[in-house]
Amino acid sequence: MDTTSVPRVEVLWRPGCPFCSRLRRGLYRAGVATVEHDIWADPSAAARVREATGGDETVPTVVIGARALVNPSVAQVHAAVREEFPDDPAPTAAPAASSGWTGAGWTAVVLLAWVLLALWRPTTTWHLAPALLAVAWPWVAGQDVRSGDRRGAVRIGWAGLAGVAVTGIAALGLARADLLRGPVFEGFPDVVTEALVLGGGAALLAVLIGLYRALRITVTRSAWVGDERIAVSDDVVMVEGNAYFPASAVRPGVLTPSATTSVCPWKGRARYFTVTVDGVELPDGAWTYPRPLPLARRVKGRIAFWGGVAVRQE
Repeated sequence: MDTTSVPRVEVLWRPGCPFCSRLRRGLYRAGVATVEHDIWADPSAAARVREATGGDETVPTVVIGARALVNPSVAQVHAAVREEFPDDPAPTAAPAASSGWTGAGWTAVVLLAWVLLALWRPTTTWHLAPALLAVAWPWVAGQDVRSGDRRGAVRIGWAGLAGVAVTGIAALGLARADLLRGPVFEGFPDVVTEALVLGGGAALLAVLIGLYRALRITVTRSAWVGDERIAVSDDVVMVEGNAYFPASAVRPGVLTPSATTSVCPWKGRARYFTVTVDGVELPDGAWTYPRPLPLARRVKGRIAFWGGVAVRQE
């Protein structure tokens, strides 16, 4: 499951630690590729923390090459990475802010589809088009936020305004080009007003959902096979009642890829793992979406469990 590049930035943390949550969110937003170890689930990680701190278990502790930083800032981690590996630019991954470009891209796709439909049948009012156009950007922005990500909440708000602005400009342009000649819903004076109201309502809904995800209080969840805890994290995404854990939160050696796959119409193709704990095998007891569809960006690369694996709130 360790797909990060070398050199690795290792974050030693424990559930319920607000300083750990803040640093992990900051490193995620900054695009720093990390491998995370829960010291409550990994005794060797706890021993490394005690060695770095002189005997106590102060977290977060970040290990970069031969250097250990106790409760550092994101800037300190960046500086240590540059000093420890001056000739290797590989320890960072694509920053989370790339969702802005993705949102703009999907907005452009929906806009193009609306224009083509209007050219094809200008006498048809494509009522759903402005709603989809306005919602694309804030929805994508909301997929990439973590709980407690206040900066992410700001990005979602701006994305919602951008979606509504693009929708209004598109509706006005199409109307002036005489490409929106279809009927409007009762109560609307013209097609531009209808597009703004529908688009604004859809964008507001997407923004509220995104804000809920960004501002809610983090909850630590864990996955168990009998009395053995195999995963724990306070960065769990809940979708359709299933808890999706970061891959780094799963205990090493527990998952073995299987040949099973399945397809969800809105999440994409899932790949499965056999869960093995103390000689007990649970075939296809876990799954992941390595390349999910746009509506399910939040679960990309995460691990969910079923079939004998119990997920609990701690």
